[in-house]
Amino acid sequence: MPKIGEDQRTARRGQILAAALACFARTGYHATTMADVAAEAGVSKGAPYLYFPSKETLYVALHNQWDCALTARINAAITNMPADKRRSPRRVLRTLVAAVGAHVTQDPQTCRVLMEARTLAAYQPAIAAAVQDSETQAHEQLASLIQAGITAGEWPGGTDPVLQARLITATLHGMMAQWHLAPGSFSWASVADALSTQAKAGELRPSRRPPASRAGPA
Repeated sequence: MPKIGEDQRTARRGQILAAALACFARTGYHATTMADVAAEAGVSKGAPYLYFPSKETLYVALHNQWDCALTARINAAITNMPADKRRSPRRVLRTLVAAVGAHVTQDPQTCRVLMEARTLAAYQPAIAAAVQDSETQAHEQLASLIQAGITAGEWPGGTDPVLQARLITATLHGMMAQWHLAPGSFSWASVADALSTQAKAGELRPSRRPPASRAGPA
């Protein structure tokens, strides 16, 4: 049997990924089988296994593909900012959030499929590892941005960069979920404006709990 060239392998791998995305979007992760993916792609039942050892690795490949494309979009958006605005961590945050929104809007099917990833992570080790790696990178990058903002005076000095980063990512994930429940019901540019404005005002900074008052004599 003649070997297929690297270009053909890349094209076939992409074809299988696209078929998997269509299947996951239609019936969800658990109801989808590798045979379903093969049928959707129009290849033999064994063909997907030549590229992906399991359905789990196929899902992780979709997850990584989304992350790589999102990272590229964010980096390009920040690089294209005017130099003076790029020096402002608050403005960089706004650009970052807007880039996330653009990615969700332009690739809604993949985003909707991957919204299931955090639930699957509780049961699928490879998916859990991919989600954790992605989250760790996002938190570290945002925490660094926030620390730079504290130094620049754009966040209050008492801000916890790590917790602030988690609050921002939690907000983004929540907005993604709302977008898929009601597409077009809000503007991602408005989300970017709100998060960056709150960052400037320190409104997202978790308040420190005041010490418990001691009951004294009346």
